[in-house]
Amino acid sequence: MKLTLLGFLLLPCFALAERPPLEAPYTQAPAKRSDYVRKPIEKPKSIDEDTGDYYYSDDTQPDAIYYKVEDLPPIKGAFYLRFGSIGPFDIKSDNSNNTYKDVYTKSSSLVVYLEYERQLGHLLGKWSVKMGSGIATEDGSGRFSNPAVSPLRSPNEKYTFFVMPNTVALSYKLNFSDKQWITPYVDAGGGYFTFIEYRNDGDHTAYGGAPVLSGAGGLLLSFNMLDKNSASMLYADYAINHMWLDLQFRRIQGLDDTKDFSSNMVTAGFGFAF
Repeated sequence: MKLTLLGFLLLPCFALAERPPLEAPYTQAPAKRSDYVRKPIEKPKSIDEDTGDYYYSDDTQPDAIYYKVEDLPPIKGAFYLRFGSIGPFDIKSDNSNNTYKDVYTKSSSLVVYLEYERQLGHLLGKWSVKMGSGIATEDGSGRFSNPAVSPLRSPNEKYTFFVMPNTVALSYKLNFSDKQWITPYVDAGGGYFTFIEYRNDGDHTAYGGAPVLSGAGGLLLSFNMLDKNSASMLYADYAINHMWLDLQFRRIQGLDDTKDFSSNMVTAGFGFAF
């Protein structure tokens, strides 16, 4: 009887032990959604005007170097790479009555021209000296010494003509600042054009040259017109101080009656300052 009564008294305890509370007790009420404080957006400490980089602390990248346009060194010289047309020439054959225009073409030929410029000083603008050279080529067919044979059949010989337009000139630019967007210029000087004439049958390769006078006028269009920070980025990445689009017309006057390279050269390309 006593065991039965004791078991009856302990039964509710076992039942409570098997049924724990649904939620754990807490000492304070959970925060409501309205009690959360939204963190403000962090504003940058500084902004690099040239690159557009944002810095959120005073400890910026110590090894990074950012150049500004006003910090660039003055331009000392430049290289120009141009493409265009040159010719036709008025060269006469030494052993026949044929001329350049008879064998090759009466129109212009493609030319690639590279020029180096070195600054001399400032006097109502900028003065410099330029030295340039390039190459132009043209293909043609041979001609029979007897004109009566020409209508009957075509000659088998094929010719290739290479000309290297070597020039030296004094250049004046209407330029008073490296930041100037548009710069007109004129060049005046002379040179010595060299050539090689090659036959496909290997019979005879002719070569030679002749002096010329040269005058040119052109226009430099700065890439800063498109992006004011282009000079800074070019200098930081490639050590190029400035970059232009270069448009030029050149008149060449030959000084040799037989090898007369009198012609016009029209080119367009790019200039890279250093």
